[in-house]
Amino acid sequence: MPAISFAEEAITIDFKGVDDQQKQNILAHLGSLPSEPGQVNRFLANVPKRSEQAMIALGYNNAIIEMQLNREASPVQATLVVTPGSPTLITELNLKISGKGSEDQGFEEILQRISNNQGQVLNHGQYESWKSDIHNYARNQGYLDGEWVERQLLVNKGQNQASISLHYDSGIRYRLGKITFTGSSLSPEILERLSPLHEDDFYQISQLSKLESALRQSGYFGEIRVIPQIARAEDQRVPIQVKLSDASQHSFQVGVGYVTDTGARAQFNWQTPRVNRHGHSQQTTIRYSTVNPYLNFLYQIPGEDPNNQHYQLRLGLEQNDFGDLTSTLQHGAVIRQDIKGRWIFRTQLRWLSEQWSLEGIDYDGNYLLPGIALSRTRRQGSVRDPSSGFLQSYELEATDDALGSGGRLFRATAFWKWLDSWNNHRLVLRGHLGANITGTDSVEDLAPSLRFFAGGDQSIRGFAYNSLGPSITVDTAEGQDEIVVGGKLLAVASAEYQYYLNDSWRLALFTDAGNAFNRGNFTLKQSVGTGLHWLSPVGAIRVEVAYGFDEDKPRLHISMGAEL
Repeated sequence: MPAISFAEEAITIDFKGVDDQQKQNILAHLGSLPSEPGQVNRFLANVPKRSEQAMIALGYNNAIIEMQLNREASPVQATLVVTPGSPTLITELNLKISGKGSEDQGFEEILQRISNNQGQVLNHGQYESWKSDIHNYARNQGYLDGEWVERQLLVNKGQNQASISLHYDSGIRYRLGKITFTGSSLSPEILERLSPLHEDDFYQISQLSKLESALRQSGYFGEIRVIPQIARAEDQRVPIQVKLSDASQHSFQVGVGYVTDTGARAQFNWQTPRVNRHGHSQQTTIRYSTVNPYLNFLYQIPGEDPNNQHYQLRLGLEQNDFGDLTSTLQHGAVIRQDIKGRWIFRTQLRWLSEQWSLEGIDYDGNYLLPGIALSRTRRQGSVRDPSSGFLQSYELEATDDALGSGGRLFRATAFWKWLDSWNNHRLVLRGHLGANITGTDSVEDLAPSLRFFAGGDQSIRGFAYNSLGPSITVDTAEGQDEIVVGGKLLAVASAEYQYYLNDSWRLALFTDAGNAFNRGNFTLKQSVGTGLHWLSPVGAIRVEVAYGFDEDKPRLHISMGAEL
């Protein structure tokens, strides 16, 4: 076994007869080795005893330690020759929980795990950890009066046998007393609804952490301190004091960026996490870009469970390009959103008013769209660069002339994105389906934002944003021209392989395929491409070049943001 040397080489230590675990434990017991020659003798005087203690800790109570020295060497060379002998085995385990904890499944699992060690080699560190496991579980689960009745380890060195007795009296399990909130301007009612804990619940440290997490998730508070007042407990009830400070009344964010779908853009965001004492909030977003400028307003009211149920009012004004059509939209929605586990359920009533022109004719579409939506995201790893995950989203909307809409419509969309990684490799698969069922075969009277288009950074790369879909021939001053007007159906799929160059950069190879189309008239569009991704602190920034098989030249795509 190679020698161990330390600073300035005052001494080196070689080991014989021990395995790696035994060697490391001896070194840990020896502590810091001397770096000055004058410290060597004092250090060596303690080596045999400390080495013996290290072997005893691992269950070798009869180990023989012999130290050989070569003082003529420079540095001094010490060789520890260890004969471990037979290990001490645990031949008897007496384990008992009394008090109310005797009915606790958690204690039973701990005792079962310990009992599995009967017949195994005694390890003093493991014995200490067993005692800690029992005591810590008791404290964390509310057995605040718990105490040891017996903690005994008996070793028969002659027989190499050990007997362990552990008897813990848990006492009564404490419950939560009154939960008091201070420092917040929110009403007591909303604070009580934010809390997952209730008076008379069992006292559990994990539940206190859950309370802090729920309060932090709400976004209402700047500082949160959850303090169990154990010293003030009465009748096995622990009062909880929650000290809060409100988050800033307003927050503002300004950003600029560039993506090829919409070009250069600038964005301003104003958020008020606490409009009033009832926990209402608002968010206003203004974004300018040449393709898709918009103004959005969100007003949110907490439901019965403020972190998992909300009522929302959304209003918006925007302009967007759909194929060769430019459309102006005014929209609003009343939404109820419920979060159950990882699923997000949304029921909504959406209003849409949209204006566009085609062949010199102005169109104005108005719709009242009841709908439901369902989505779920499973992610492992960081949001910036998840190692695996699956996103799925589904939405249904319907309307009719009887609701004051400009026609009958049933609309369904589904989106999936799956990714997984291994070593330096990652695979990303994506699919997007959509269907509109209307009273006519034509999309002429359907608002462009309700039609389907393909192409762009998040669709089929190698083609311009929303440039793919059914087209019509129109007369212009220069003659006839084909313009893309969108379709009633959508089918798009993508497969992408990624290779990590390091923690911040990766290469990508991909193919995208599909199209927007009308029934019985599907034309496959496909592209292949490659790209370089930088994993920035705010998410992946992707620079990609894709070639659409029907295009004259490759197209550059720049996009950014979280992938799931």
